[in-house]
Amino acid sequence: MPGCVLHVSGYDFDVDAFLASSNLRPYYIHHRGEIGRRSQRFTDSGFSLDVSAADGDFRAEATDAMAYLATHEAELQRLHDFPGVTDMRLDFGYYFRNVAVQVDYFPPDLLARAGRLGIGIELSLYVVSQPESTVA
Repeated sequence: MPGCVLHVSGYDFDVDAFLASSNLRPYYIHHRGEIGRRSQRFTDSGFSLDVSAADGDFRAEATDAMAYLATHEAELQRLHDFPGVTDMRLDFGYYFRNVAVQVDYFPPDLLARAGRLGIGIELSLYVVSQPESTVA
């Protein structure tokens, strides 16, 4: 389930108008007033698209995100400047590791490029139950 996803939204964001002239291909689109997956009513409009399919490999997700931002920089800048867009964030999914200190790292180039494009960084920690080991 983890990977890296770009989420974009805004109260007055005309998501359909933006996507009609965009090469960005979201896997999920929502509109203000619609009922979402968890039976909640959306208070904004937006979309989500995959940036990295690396399954919880934080380093690979960061590398993929850098490549995505570089490849789509002009379109992401247009998106940032599009009327109604108020939130853009890269959501990095990763797994809980049963260690004393769980440390992961974002390279400065990724942070700088995301910052220049007005894209925030979000971390989504997934707690995955590990199968219990059996002792014979």
